[in-house]
Amino acid sequence: KKSSAVTPINLDSRERVHEFLNKFDFILSDCDGVLWVNNGAVRGAAQAINKLRARGKRVCFATNNSTKTRDEFHQKLTKLGFEADLDELFPTSYSTAVYLKSIGFDRKVFIVGQSGIAGELADVGIESTGVGADPTPRHWTPGMAEVDLDPDVGAVVIGFDNQISFPKLTKACSYVRDNECLFIASNADETYPHPDPKVAVPGPGAYVAAIQAVTGRDPIPLGKPYQYFFDIIRLQHPEIDPKRTIMIGDRLTTDMVFGRNNGLKTLFVQSGIGTYDDMINFKNSQDPEDHKCVPDYYLDSLDDLNKYL
Repeated sequence: KKSSAVTPINLDSRERVHEFLNKFDFILSDCDGVLWVNNGAVRGAAQAINKLRARGKRVCFATNNSTKTRDEFHQKLTKLGFEADLDELFPTSYSTAVYLKSIGFDRKVFIVGQSGIAGELADVGIESTGVGADPTPRHWTPGMAEVDLDPDVGAVVIGFDNQISFPKLTKACSYVRDNECLFIASNADETYPHPDPKVAVPGPGAYVAAIQAVTGRDPIPLGKPYQYFFDIIRLQHPEIDPKRTIMIGDRLTTDMVFGRNNGLKTLFVQSGIGTYDDMINFKNSQDPEDHKCVPDYYLDSLDDLNKYL
């Protein structure tokens, strides 16, 4: 049976890159694994993005990372040499605040995550709790989870939390078990990139799955690959034409699927989590769902574009 997957084009010549450039006006770029890994810029990435801007391309940064506010992401981009304006930054900490504001939410949010979400919520006047250490007391036994639940909490928001603990999960599950409480995944990435391929770093998807298992409820997803995340970008940039927009990412299962779900073309770079072999496996898969993970174009990293720009 013939595969319904696209055949990805390697942008490995001046001619291909120029043909590629003529097909879009707007760039949505992921951040972790595309522009930087941890705190170091991907070599040549800032130069490539800035050159694309110089050619008149519009750029927005669309990241599932909720650990920082837009201001903090702006500082990081600037420090690493990327030209960027605040209204071009779309972390899921921001999409969460926009969503809750848009539905007139007026209660407190319990966050399993970091200060980025709390900061963006505060900017729209929403109170939150939960950020920071909440260690498991030594005397706890499994059936003896002593937690104080705040009656004002009306939503649980999940992001990346490097201080995840048993009390935090217990509180999150207890709140979410009440059907009146909103259950929101700022993103549900299962893992984060690590320099050592043998190390598996659990992402927010791991905590989301735990809460789903306990409560039987599915979250409202506010990051990639879902449509709502693109709606938020379009709200600020109504001039975006999906047919003339490219999504650049390193994660085949979120960035490429996000592109497919929203009618965008996609460019896969191998400077982060995904590999060439992963791409080929998705292309050759018998499962049509896997074909959504196949990009239109691919490169080793954004630095490769610099040869032709």
